Amino acid sequence: MNNRAEPLLSGAVALSQLHPARMSLRPEQCSHIAAAYDSAAFNISFPAQTRAAFAKKGDWFRLLARVGEKRAALNANEAKQAQEPQPNPFGFIAAMHTGISPA
Repeated sequence: MNNRAEPLLSGAVALSQLHPARMSLRPEQCSHIAAAYDSAAFNISFPAQTRAAFAKKGDWFRLLARVGEKRAALNANEAKQAQEPQPNPFGFIAAMHTGISPA
């Protein structure tokens, strides 16, 4: 098959390759967008279906903000652990050769 849908169906193409100009948002930006959608969802001048769609989008951006915050916290924790000195797993060997008792 030589149609354009083939890579999408096979799963061989990464999403970043399909959308190279995809913009990522910081958690704070997602929170601001969610707040804007929430205010639109509570605007009674819109039809009920439109307000429901705005509420759904607000929920989605709020979820993205929470995931982004957790991801940032996880990355900060990993960076902190990477900076801590790691114990020498072969310290007992060095202690045997130098006569120093391992801590």
